[in-house]
Amino acid sequence: MPKILRFLKKSEKYFILILVILPLVCVLVWFKDGRIVAGGEEGFSSWKSDRMLSLFKSPWYETGTGIPIPFYVQRVPFYYFTAFLEKIFSPTFTQAFSLWLFISGGTIGMFYLTKELTKQNKTALLAGIFYFLNLYSLSQIWGRFQFSGFFAWTYLPLFLFLWIRWLRDGKFFWAISFLTSSIIFSHTFSMPAFLFTLWVPASILILSECLRRKNPIDIKKTIFRAAILCFLWIVSNLWWLYPVGKLVGSLAAESTEYNIGSLRGVSGYFPTGQILFLRQGFLFGKDSLWFSWYNQPWVGLISVLVLVIVVVGWISSRKLQSWKWLTTMAFVGWFISKGSNPPFGYGFFYWLFSNFPFMAALRNPYEKFGIVWLLPYSIFFALGLIKIKNKLARIGILFLSCGVLVWPMWTGDIYKNARVKVPDYYKQANDYLNQGKSSGRILMFPIIPGDGVRYSWGYQGIEPSEFLFDKVSISKMLRAKYFDDKYFDLYRKFISEQDYGRNLQEMNIKYLVLHHDLDSKVSGASSSAEVVETLSKNPQIKLLEKFGELDIYEFKSENLDLFKTDGPEIKYTKLSPTKYDIKINDAKKLYTLIFKTTYDNNWIVRINGKVQENHKMIYDYANAWDIDRTGSYNIEVVYKVWPWE
Repeated sequence: MPKILRFLKKSEKYFILILVILPLVCVLVWFKDGRIVAGGEEGFSSWKSDRMLSLFKSPWYETGTGIPIPFYVQRVPFYYFTAFLEKIFSPTFTQAFSLWLFISGGTIGMFYLTKELTKQNKTALLAGIFYFLNLYSLSQIWGRFQFSGFFAWTYLPLFLFLWIRWLRDGKFFWAISFLTSSIIFSHTFSMPAFLFTLWVPASILILSECLRRKNPIDIKKTIFRAAILCFLWIVSNLWWLYPVGKLVGSLAAESTEYNIGSLRGVSGYFPTGQILFLRQGFLFGKDSLWFSWYNQPWVGLISVLVLVIVVVGWISSRKLQSWKWLTTMAFVGWFISKGSNPPFGYGFFYWLFSNFPFMAALRNPYEKFGIVWLLPYSIFFALGLIKIKNKLARIGILFLSCGVLVWPMWTGDIYKNARVKVPDYYKQANDYLNQGKSSGRILMFPIIPGDGVRYSWGYQGIEPSEFLFDKVSISKMLRAKYFDDKYFDLYRKFISEQDYGRNLQEMNIKYLVLHHDLDSKVSGASSSAEVVETLSKNPQIKLLEKFGELDIYEFKSENLDLFKTDGPEIKYTKLSPTKYDIKINDAKKLYTLIFKTTYDNNWIVRINGKVQENHKMIYDYANAWDIDRTGSYNIEVVYKVWPWE
């Protein structure tokens, strides 16, 4: 027996090595040209980690005129890690290394979860390989390039493995590991929908464990263990759960009809016929980068072969203790992922969104919840493949399924149009702007009437100025209360050549950066030549410097500053994005303190610890307080999130 155990441990090491080397090969191909991957909704959020930390440390997100985003604080542990790496390595290496860690972590986590459920090393190896190399992971995880999706994909197998070990063993090692992992993988929860993605399977597992235990004492023990670990999880994650609970009401809430409309719009791309093959109609359709490959009938037949293997694995593994849990999870994963498609999709989600508005986080369910379908799918595929006795046939099917079928992952075409190199003139412009001590914001030109851009140097996605420049930038619509109306009013006045100077003053805009490298047609904006002509007509605007394709202008005005009063002189110190200290010098009568950031009820003013009333909106977007206190004193301006602030 000891010899067998030693052999199993040795073979396990070889299996883990395979699960580490396969991702390494893919990542080396993806980054072979030394460029960073950027675009889509993620923008440049893995380019300058120090800048990311400064943005994400606070629930008050400093872009535009500021907005509350409580879902970014969870990213901080990850960016501490990448900031450390970037002190030694380049951002490209840091990004590549991070992706390798994500993929290796997911495949190894899948290995140990499958081994726990099946007690079979080879099955666990195959499940780990397929969990990475499949059409869902290609299109919905790596192809979308969203870090919260990376984290969720990586964390789900590990989360469930630690959860099931704690429920079965009750050893504190598993509880401590579970709680520690929740901090390491906290970035997962920057997308609220992934709370359901992780906790729904965990809840199903509690029920499964209770049903398989006949002794009432064992059932009570399982429920107690689940309850205590849930409680400890909440306590250990209060550092981000509390701000989310406090601020979620500050965010713009969509109506049930809007959420259902959005759900129905995307659900057309993933009916059951698509989900069974791990596909998605749009991302594999005519507009896809990979359409020419996946439009070939023989490639489609490989997807059919994969599904057949999955069905074989599902049928042949009915004696496994975990079969009912895996089957239930697959059913729930399919039902939620198909969205409003039949059967019962529309009625279920309409009821869900109407009665539980927070569940609207699942209005793109296949993207957010699909890994709950993928996980048992991968295990059943491995179980089905292991049933094939002919070794050569098994290897051939694995090669077709995890090689040919996901060919864009092996060639690097998965990021064919997303690998970019930021031109040096952006750094030069940023360094120049940082020389100025003004708190004034930057306005990006041409002003875009939305949030998407394309640049001549290859980038296409969400407008990325808050990542490329250190000063607070106004560059796009944010889908935020008050700010968007103010931004669009500025856009309308500028393109119609009305007086927009007052808007610049009220929004505390000091610098204007004109991008000649912007594709104005794709972005729906004016051309750079039209912008130059309009700016030249304003005597308050002066061209300061040119850096490559960027022109930097200055707006000259005496009324520019983040804080302003109609009475006493003031000096202020920024302590953090959520706290300012203001020195009032010899106030003689009632005055109004104006704070040029987006109005929010959580902004408060305190004098000697006493909260001042009369908080009101000014300039149609900003904060103001009427202060009825004379003399010289200090004022605290605080974005109050925590009870002790």
